[in-house]
Amino acid sequence: MKILLINPAFYDGDDFKNRFDDYIDWIKGGNLYVAPFEPPLGLAYLSAFLKERGFEVSLLDMQGSLMDSNELVKSIKAFAPDLIGITTMTPTVPEALRVAELARATAPGAKIVMGGVHPTLDPASVLASVYVDYVIRGEGEFAIADLAAALSLGLPVDAIEGVSYKEADGRLTLKGKAPLIKDLNTLPMLDYEAFPIERYIEHNRHLRSIRGISMIISRGCPFQCTFCAVHETMGRTWRIKSAARVVSEIIILKERHGIEGVWFKDSIFNLDKEWVKEFCRLMIKADTGIQWQALTRVDLIDEEQIILMKQAGLTQLDLGIETGSPKSLLRLKKGITVERIKEQVALAKRHVKAFGFFMIGIPGEQEIDVQQTFELAKELALDRWTWSIYSPLPGSELYQELIAEGKIEPYRLEFNQVHFTEAYEGICDIPPVRLKELYKEINDYFYQQAV
Repeated sequence: MKILLINPAFYDGDDFKNRFDDYIDWIKGGNLYVAPFEPPLGLAYLSAFLKERGFEVSLLDMQGSLMDSNELVKSIKAFAPDLIGITTMTPTVPEALRVAELARATAPGAKIVMGGVHPTLDPASVLASVYVDYVIRGEGEFAIADLAAALSLGLPVDAIEGVSYKEADGRLTLKGKAPLIKDLNTLPMLDYEAFPIERYIEHNRHLRSIRGISMIISRGCPFQCTFCAVHETMGRTWRIKSAARVVSEIIILKERHGIEGVWFKDSIFNLDKEWVKEFCRLMIKADTGIQWQALTRVDLIDEEQIILMKQAGLTQLDLGIETGSPKSLLRLKKGITVERIKEQVALAKRHVKAFGFFMIGIPGEQEIDVQQTFELAKELALDRWTWSIYSPLPGSELYQELIAEGKIEPYRLEFNQVHFTEAYEGICDIPPVRLKELYKEINDYFYQQAV
């Protein structure tokens, strides 16, 4: 069986390049949202897993290849797949469904399965599309492999965990999520060669002056942040590859692709102190020369740990600060105060660079809350900042609260507004036009600081 995996882009072809060029100043200032450009690591995990089981697999990364619809159609025709898997987040749902429509027209005999965050949370509306045959909910490696095996043998799919589907008469059969994979070491190293890795390495070099690539080495998050829905797809049980395995993969990436740096994209890198000690010990012993960045919570910064991490190559911590409004910190259930943020960031800056994630337009916010966040960010004097406008993400606690308050309807989102750079109507007490003005003022200010 031939399996084609597709990563739809936020923006089609030249639209992305134009957006990148239009916002280059903000991007250099640190903004990660105006022109998102991250490798499809989830699909690369699936590609490696399927290849290990003997399937012929191709991955079309529309984003990384700056691929337009005509190129997509040509690529589908050339590969002639039996099964087409399309990933989607909430912001990319319209584009993913458009890709499914093109795929159906180009390869009418192929089955189409959709997975990722949004299909996991809203399988019914995704399956309602005439262009989608199956939905995978949750972690997809075993589910898609079992689905492909069943289809290749002409067997029923009703017993496959995590797979929802459409009956012959059009009725939907909705199943639960696939079981969490307890031991991530059982998964093969993700297939970095499946997507145009050099494009992403060059993108990192352009922004950070270093040949780097992203890695995801853990899954799950035990914390309660109300704006986040990661627990719906990967659970609250935190799991991580062994330190030895991670160091081995870093060495492989360096040997194969000449990388100089790694950006760990995991929600929390340093939750397990003993794991961090072992990882650092092995990195120091291997003497890789690799610089690395990691994402963590402000309240998990530990001075002894950060000193050791720096010795092992850490150059920057990416911190989920989010807001400088005490009211909004409570609404987001961050479990930290503004004063504690100041203390912890100062601690981090004594040893490494610090990058901050901030958002404005949080439910209930007034302009004074945005101003408090702006002032905090200025006072922290970080090395880089990225700013987003709050978007209601299905599966998050805040999303459910907004439904209960009558501010949004379940799964009736304006998807083009859920891009973290657009103001969604009725979410906070600031009119969307004014919120966009504030967003521009803040980004312009911090770009000037980065120059």
